[in-house]
Amino acid sequence: MSTLKERLIAREEKDGPFRIGLVGAGQMGTGLISQVEKMHGLKIVAVSDVMPTRAYDAYIESGVDANKIHWEEDNLEKANQLILDGQRVATHSSDFLVKIKELDAIVECTGIPNVGAVVCNQAIESGKAIINMNVETDATIGYYLTQKAISRDVVYSLIAGDEPGSIKELYDWADALGFEIAMIGKGKNNPLDRTGNPTTLAERAKAKNMSPKMLASFVDGTKTMVEMTSIGNAVGFVPEVRGGHGPACDWRDLAKVFVPKEAGGIFSGKGFVDYAVGPAPGVFVIITTDQPKIIADLNYLGLSGGKNGYWSLYRPYHLANLESPITIANVVMDRRETLNTKIKPVCETLAVAKKDLQPGDTIDALGGYTIYGMIEKAAIARQENLVPMGCAVGGVLTKPVKQGEAIRYDQIQLREEDLIVQLRREQDRMVWG
Repeated sequence: MSTLKERLIAREEKDGPFRIGLVGAGQMGTGLISQVEKMHGLKIVAVSDVMPTRAYDAYIESGVDANKIHWEEDNLEKANQLILDGQRVATHSSDFLVKIKELDAIVECTGIPNVGAVVCNQAIESGKAIINMNVETDATIGYYLTQKAISRDVVYSLIAGDEPGSIKELYDWADALGFEIAMIGKGKNNPLDRTGNPTTLAERAKAKNMSPKMLASFVDGTKTMVEMTSIGNAVGFVPEVRGGHGPACDWRDLAKVFVPKEAGGIFSGKGFVDYAVGPAPGVFVIITTDQPKIIADLNYLGLSGGKNGYWSLYRPYHLANLESPITIANVVMDRRETLNTKIKPVCETLAVAKKDLQPGDTIDALGGYTIYGMIEKAAIARQENLVPMGCAVGGVLTKPVKQGEAIRYDQIQLREEDLIVQLRREQDRMVWG
């Protein structure tokens, strides 16, 4: 059996590289292009971004020859021929990009929930595999997108490298070996500040060369919540409490803290997803077994934990966009996803007021000034009529909501014209009847 690199080289030599389209050429998208440029068998041949020159600039930053980059907005036949000729296409329109016939797969990398819904849905309807780097969309309608992809015989997948994918790789490894998986989780390194916004975090964002909005979505906990929602829904693990416990914890103590109380931990039982403040940018899975010989070998091999019957599988990194080509390759070569939601969702990310909100206020954006995300059990969110965060953007408040309160459907007028709202209503019918 050849290695992944050997298979990609063989593909390139025989039929040329797989041709990939990318929607969203910001920090993550540009890094993805740069990494793929170092690989065999894959090429990002079409890029769209709504910003005036970002698609072109992303190619240049990634080392692509400027003479091979061509702007194209409406001529699909020309775009197809350019790609067949080994050229690159830059465009402002994701609608146009998804329709390009010569693309083997689409990557969604905008981070905007409704845009993600549109792009993923269009790709599936066009019969193209879709690799979704937009976990905000997946946390909202991942079950719908997975089921639709299955029905159309195409692949829908989140990526290796983001925390949900990295956790899933550990989970699958332990699950295949027959270990019982007790807990799953991720580290968080930004200090949690639910009120953080692009203004208060502007200087820190500049120092990190980040978008202030992106940094705000990390600091206010939203990113952590949507990531835990996606992996929880993929494997059926739930938060024990709204927002998670989020204990401060060194990676060496994960198997002491993320275990049931009867074993010295903080949880009432098993099957929970949560986060730890400290062991970032790592991810972890807590395992247990009742087989005496396996217990003896785990302790002999020095795996962290063991005294209470639990051990931690800790991976101290995730490389986000730089690892995502692994998923792209697996999808286009073997139709193998990293993770998606095949079972009915058990988690929800709620839209929670970042400040006191009044009737007439409009929800701005994730990492903005009005809301942050909080993970909750899907059944409780349904029972309490709470709005998924991914559907809240652009909605207008019809009733006041106090700071720290989750927004209910009867308190907001959603943007019913947004596809993510429409698809979420369809997902709810699929799940709840």
